[in-house]
Amino acid sequence: MKVRDLMQTGLKTVSTDALVSEAVGALAVAGVSALPVIDRFGRAVGVLSTREVLAAERRCQTAAERERLFDRTLVLEIMAPWPGVAHPETAVKDAATAMLSQKVQRLFVEDHGVLVGVLSQTDIVAAVAAARI
Repeated sequence: MKVRDLMQTGLKTVSTDALVSEAVGALAVAGVSALPVIDRFGRAVGVLSTREVLAAERRCQTAAERERLFDRTLVLEIMAPWPGVAHPETAVKDAATAMLSQKVQRLFVEDHGVLVGVLSQTDIVAAVAAARI
């Protein structure tokens, strides 16, 4: 089975110049725990997950700092670098191995440098549970 068989498409993204509050709202609306971060040229340059938001919030000492985090901080300032990616033709087993070795819960999928989907651990577990793998 290939990544293309399990990956989710129709990804929501967030801009590098979006405020953290906007990104958190986008995470909630999309019902996901991470969004690819896109620069002004449309290139994927990072990822913003609940992990980065919570880490940034933990660094806040006061309510005022927390308010600044959400209302004045750009996604670019707290995002994680663009992670390793998978190709649609990658074997799911190899993608799962990459997730384990990189200690990530998802791999974004690129085809010729274009973001086309995401494969998560949940996608793989669901396929195993449904006896697709």
